[in-house]
Parts: sequence; C-alpha cells; structure tokens
Amino acid sequence: MNRSEIFEKLARLEENMSQLNNDLSELKHLTVQMVEENVALQVENENLKTLIDKEEKPKKVENNTKTQRKKPLRSKENLAMLYKEGFHICNGELFGKHRKGDDCLFCLEVLSE
Repeated sequence: MNRSEIFEKLARLEENMSQLNNDLSELKHLTVQMVEENVALQVENENLKTLIDKEEKPKKVENNTKTQRKKPLRSKENLAMLYKEGFHICNGELFGKHRKGDDCLFCLEVLSE
C-alpha cells in the first residue's frame, strides 16, 4: 500500500465520520423535538382528562365552611412535571424548549410563586 492510497483511505474515513456526526446531530435534534411534543401532548391529555372529570362529576355544594389547606393548582403540578422532564416553563421564547440539564432561575421562580 503506497502513501497516496493511505491518504485516500484516511480522507474517505474522515468524510464518513463527518457524515455520521451530521446524521447524529440531526437525529438528536429530531429526538428533542419529539420529546417536547410528547410532553406537550401528555400535559394536554391530562388537562382534557381533568376537564372531562369535572363535567362528569356532579358539583357538590359544601355547607361546611371549614378552612381546608390549599392544594397546589393542577396547572402548577403540570409545570413542575415539565420542568422535571427537562423543559423550560418560564415566560418568554424559551417556554417548552429543552433545558439541556441546566437549571433556569426564571423557571424556578415560576415554580416558587
């Protein structure tokens, strides 16, 4: 095997590795999009289930005026679930985008309210 053949093989290998890297990046981007869409659909599904449950259950009027502990809002639970899944829940253009593992102070502020 002469030098030119070795350099040609190295060039082909480099080209193949570059193509594999591009394919991997594209697949990663598509996976993030699919996960974001999946989480959004799960939240929407939970909201629809809650709405159906509210419509099916007869409204009970409580005569007792005991003060009960406030339960966290269902929407806040959904936001906490989204944040735990790794998505931004803060207001703005980042909402619904993947956090890539980093904590976001704006998201944490939304959860603390």
